[in-house]
Order: sequence, then structure tokens, then C-alpha cells
Amino acid sequence: MTTTALHGGTPPIRILFFSGDDPAIFNGSTTIGDVIESYLDDVLHEAVSSLNGKIYVFIDEIHTLSGWQLWLKNYYEPGYNIKFVVSGSSASHLFGGAKESLLGRTDTLRLMPLSFHQFCRFWSAYRESEKIAEFLDELPIHSMYVEPCEYCDALIKDAWKWNSYRPYVNAVLQEFLLIGGYPEYYAESNATLWQKRLVEDIIGLGLYRDIVSIYRIKTPNKLEKLLFFIADNNGQDFGIKTIADTIGCDNETVSTYLTYLSQAYLTVVLNNYSRNIGKTLRKNKTIYVLDNGIANALLRLPHIDETRAGHVAESICARDALAVCESNFWSLYYWRDKGQEVDIVIDRKTDILPIEAKYRNEVSQTCLPAFRQEFANANIPFAVVITKNRLDKKQDVLYMPFWLVH
Repeated sequence: MTTTALHGGTPPIRILFFSGDDPAIFNGSTTIGDVIESYLDDVLHEAVSSLNGKIYVFIDEIHTLSGWQLWLKNYYEPGYNIKFVVSGSSASHLFGGAKESLLGRTDTLRLMPLSFHQFCRFWSAYRESEKIAEFLDELPIHSMYVEPCEYCDALIKDAWKWNSYRPYVNAVLQEFLLIGGYPEYYAESNATLWQKRLVEDIIGLGLYRDIVSIYRIKTPNKLEKLLFFIADNNGQDFGIKTIADTIGCDNETVSTYLTYLSQAYLTVVLNNYSRNIGKTLRKNKTIYVLDNGIANALLRLPHIDETRAGHVAESICARDALAVCESNFWSLYYWRDKGQEVDIVIDRKTDILPIEAKYRNEVSQTCLPAFRQEFANANIPFAVVITKNRLDKKQDVLYMPFWLVH
């Protein structure tokens, strides 16, 4: 075993990794403690109470191990020189028990599917594309969702640069719209095989192992039908009763299953923005499949046509907005009233940012004036229209191409 120190100075021998769902390890009564003690005795030859230096223990799929919180607490509370890094299903509720038993001792990091520019970063590395790497380095460092006006101004200032990158970026974009944001794709690099893997592995395991088994769902076929329904109607607004009638179950079951899918980060559910909380809760909800690649795989789409591209781009914008909102403790909505609709509404506490996703070059009109009129007393300094290629600024409306936004 090599003992050359890693970049941080830690010898590899002081790093332990294992997975909670490895049948070669956990095929009987084996516990986390058994694995760690065997590592200390047989590899390090050190006692846990007198370690010669810090050890790092990485445990994947930890939620599959019964009582894992208590085992971590058992090693943490005495002050042993151990650092744990644990990961598992994206379903945040599976880690709920840790909040009580490990209160104040954990830092949580949620990993969303790759954004388009993160997908480009993988592309530049795996496809060895210098042009894409250059493009990423030229982008403004701040986020459009956080500083929309400053971001738009920076894009306009360097507008001459973007045309030279567009053909290269467009090739990546077409693949991203179909494939989605799971980085494992780059190990596969075949769209058909990747879609098969998404449905069988990520959807199958995510739904049946995590959600169905954890919550002991008695009608898993209804849960699967619900996910297919959302994929087929991505970004449309529906009432709970309409969905229940379509998939053949009651309203309460649909509402509960939507909560499970959202907590598992398989879907995004947006409430209608209103000054009246009761009205917000009663109104229809807009629902997206979180990852566009999963939605396309469920529908077995071999390619993305122009119409579908618009829906996919909108769902990606909603997902990116959700990630920003969670980081900043903002709230995410949509707005629809009397035939007028704004795709994304971000309540940033001090102001409101309405966003329309119009994935086309010509944008003749939007519903933003109606939104401003409805909420005339709200602080709405800017509104954003995310387009296909148009980059422009008209007073307080910012037009930015989808492929340039992050």
C-alpha cells in the first residue's frame, strides 16, 4: 500500500472508505464499529483512544445501515481523532434522524444534478475541449440569480466574445438537454445505454429501495405512475385532484407522494405566488422532474426537438433557481392568474425576481408587465427573460441566453 501523502498531507493509509450497501461487508450482523475496529487493528495497528494522527472515514450509502447515527455519535463524543464524511441517497428525509442524535456536529451538503456550465466543465475535461474551457473561464464569476443586473451588464460588455464560442457551446448544449446532469454519463458516453441505466438504476433504486421501502408504500405502481405523469407534463400546472383522477388514487396519496418525490430531489414542486398564503396553498402547482435526463429517459426520447427543448430549458432554469434559493434561504414560486403566467418567481426577502424562460430568439411579449401590475407594491427592481440567443437590456427587463446563464 502506498504511503505517499496526498495534497493535504494525509497518508492514504489513514483514509478508510466503504459502502453501506456492500454485501461483501454487510452480509449478516456486521456493524460500522466492526469495520472501523478491523481497520484500526489490521491496517493501522493503533487503538482508537490513542491514534497517532487523524483518520478519515468515508461511508457511502450510509442510510442503508441501521443505527448509523448512534455509531457515529459513539466515535464522536469521546473526542477520538476521526473525521467522518458520509453520503447516501439524495432523499434528505433519510438523514432526518441525524439531526437529533448528531445535533450541532454535522455539516450537510446537498449535491444537485450538474448545471449546464458544470456539465461543460466535465465536457472540457473528458473531451479535452480547449474552446469550452476557455469559454468557462470568460464567464462572469457571479450568479445571474444573485446579481441579475451586474451579470447582464458583464455579458453585454463582452458580447463580442460569445459569438465565437457559440458553435462549440451549442454542441455541448444539445447533448446536455438530452442527457441531463448526472456526471456518471461521462463514463458511459452512449445516450441509449445511459438512458437505460437512468431508468433501471437511478429511478429503480431511488424509488423502490429508498422511498418505497423506507415508507413501506403499498402501491408503488402509483408512485411510478405519478413520476411518469410529471415527466410527460413537465412544467405544467395541475391541481391535486386532476393528478389523482389521472393516475387512479385519492388526493391525499398524491399529495403525500409528491412530498416524497420532492424530498428525494426527484421533482420540483412550485406553489403559485400570492400575497395570500391560503390562496397560494389552494392554487394549482407547477411540477418538474428535477433532472431533465431522467424525464427524457422515462419517456424514451432519443433526441430533443425544438418544442421539447423549450420545456427542458424551463425545467433546468427551475432546478438552478431551486439550488440558489436553498443556498440563500429564499423561496421559489411560479405565478399564474387569468391566463397570465411567469415561470419562476424568487422571493429574495428584500425584493422579488420574476423570470420567464423563453427558449427562442424572438420574444415579442411576456407576462412580466401583468405581474408587475398585480404586485405593484412589491420591490421588483429587475425582471429576467431567459432566451435562446438574445442578449439585451431594455430598462428593467434583462434578456440573457440560456447557455450564458448560471
